[in-house]
Amino acid sequence: MLAECLASIEAQAFRRFEIVVVDDGSTDGTAEYLEESWPQAHVVRLAENAGFCVAANAGIRESLRRQPGGCLLLLNNDMTLAPDFLERLVEAARASDAAMFAPLVLFKGEPDRVYGAGDALSPGGRPESIGFRCPLAGFRAPGRVFGVSAGAALYRAQVFEQVGVFDERFVAYFEDCDLAFRARLAGFGAEFVPDAVAYHIGSASIEGRTWWRTEQCCRNHALLVVKNMPAPLLMRHAPAILAERIHQLRRVWTASRAAFGALRALGHLARTCAATWAALPHALKERRRIQRTRTIAAADLDALLTGDGE
Repeated sequence: MLAECLASIEAQAFRRFEIVVVDDGSTDGTAEYLEESWPQAHVVRLAENAGFCVAANAGIRESLRRQPGGCLLLLNNDMTLAPDFLERLVEAARASDAAMFAPLVLFKGEPDRVYGAGDALSPGGRPESIGFRCPLAGFRAPGRVFGVSAGAALYRAQVFEQVGVFDERFVAYFEDCDLAFRARLAGFGAEFVPDAVAYHIGSASIEGRTWWRTEQCCRNHALLVVKNMPAPLLMRHAPAILAERIHQLRRVWTASRAAFGALRALGHLARTCAATWAALPHALKERRRIQRTRTIAAADLDALLTGDGE
């Protein structure tokens, strides 16, 4: 996957870029392969795999150190890019005052179906990939997006410099929505760029551990809401948030029961609740900092959640 991803980057019509690859504690010869086959790529080697957030943050910090300012494209290794992908994103960034740019991502195995066209956020706090599994034929580009998926997205460096990098307590899943939420609260905008096309395999690294993904999503949904949702919207959307909490817990139960049976599923459910509870002090501490620097009006943010804005 990495070889195909890098080859598609090298084939870009736009050439003013530098490649930084984070080797997340691999043991399969990836670092040696990069040294031999991609000497033009700067490799950041981590001693162990500590999850997506740690790896992505290492790449972001190294990129900002090597090239302050400008833009950063975050890209998962199971993505391949159309030859004009970067050119279209850069054109959009030059023409817009937005700070986050989402491409059109298609399923690599089904290029006639949409994987994502930017991210939405429901009033209940659930991140949603816009257009997921919709046929490409007849697909209407969204008039607005709440945020972008870190699997393939262009960010202005100011986003990371002002609101910080990914919250490593998330480990994986919903961390990009947390970053987008913080950026939105700070006044940064997001835009969908339909002409920038990427192809995605999707969940290629979790090796069928859907039960783990449901646990992560359940815990991280709580962190996302507690950290970022302004008090007026917490009260207004309390029923939707509660319904989403129940939905997330049911997903943990269903996935764990399918993988391990009912008895062990109870243990996974209890473990998820305990992990959520343990993370709340961090979320509340971050909430005070985030809400204190909020610049967007609650009504404008609510319009983004309900679809009435922009």
